[in-house]
Amino acid sequence: MKEKKIKEINIKPKTLFLILLILNLIIISIQIRDEKGTYVVEKAIASITLPILEFGKKTSSFVVDSFYTYIANVNGQKKYHELINEMRKLKAKQQLCRMLENENKKLKGLLLIKYTYNFKFIGTKVIDNMAFSGVNIITIDKGKRSGVRENSAVVDEKGIVGRVWKLFPNQSQVQLISDNSSGVGVVIPERDVGGVLTGTGNLYYGEIKYISKDVEIKKGDLVFTSGTDGIYPSNLFVGKVEEVSKDKDFFLKIKVRFAASLSALRNLVVMVQESKDNE
Repeated sequence: MKEKKIKEINIKPKTLFLILLILNLIIISIQIRDEKGTYVVEKAIASITLPILEFGKKTSSFVVDSFYTYIANVNGQKKYHELINEMRKLKAKQQLCRMLENENKKLKGLLLIKYTYNFKFIGTKVIDNMAFSGVNIITIDKGKRSGVRENSAVVDEKGIVGRVWKLFPNQSQVQLISDNSSGVGVVIPERDVGGVLTGTGNLYYGEIKYISKDVEIKKGDLVFTSGTDGIYPSNLFVGKVEEVSKDKDFFLKIKVRFAASLSALRNLVVMVQESKDNE
C-alpha cells in the first residue's frame, strides 16, 4: 500500500507575522470601549443591524396594517351598500307618504265643495285628455246612466275645470275653461267688478274681458265665478290675476292664472243641480 504524501504547507515568516498581527488587532479592538463603557465593535455591529431590524419591523407593521385596512374597506363597502339600500327604501316610503298626503288633501277639498253647495256631486276620473290647437277637451268615466247632465259644472279640489259638453251613456266629454270657445262669468270681489273669463287654448292662463279701464285691478286679485252664466254656481274659485294691461278699446286685458291644474287632471266632481229632472 502506497503511502500518501502529505504536502507541507510552507508559510513564509512575514506572512505568518502579518496574520498574527491582524488577529491581535482584532482581539484588541473587541476589548476597546468608548467613553460610556460600550464596546466599540458591539456598537458598530448594532449600528449596522439596527436599521435592518427597524426596516423589517416597519415592513411587517405596514403589511399587517394593509391587511386590516383591506378588511375594513371590505366591511365598509358592505355597510355602505346596506346604507344606500336603506336610504332608497326610506325615500320610496317618503314619496308614497307624499302621494297619500296629496290624495288626502284633494279628497278633503272635494268634500268641502260638496258640503258648501246644494248640488248632487258625482265623483269621476279622467280617462282621456285632448288638448291641441286650442281645443281643450277631456273625457270622464261617468255619463248619463250615472246621473250626469249636459252643461253641469266640473271641478276639482282647487277650483273650476270646465263643463259637461257632450253626454254619453257611460262617459262624458268636458270642455275645459281653457278652450278657445269657453266663457265663464266671473267676479273680482275685492274690486266689486265682474266680467267674462275666456279661454285662449293655454292650459295655465285665461283672459277676463269687459272690465272698464277705469277699474283698478292688481296682480294677485282673486277671481271667482259669478253664477251669471247659468252653468257654474257662484263663488267657485277660478284663479288669480297674473297680469293687467290696457287694450285698444275701452276695456282692460286681464290675464288670469287658473287655480286648477288643467294639465294634470285626475279625480274630478260633476256638480248636478238637484232641482232639475233627469233627462
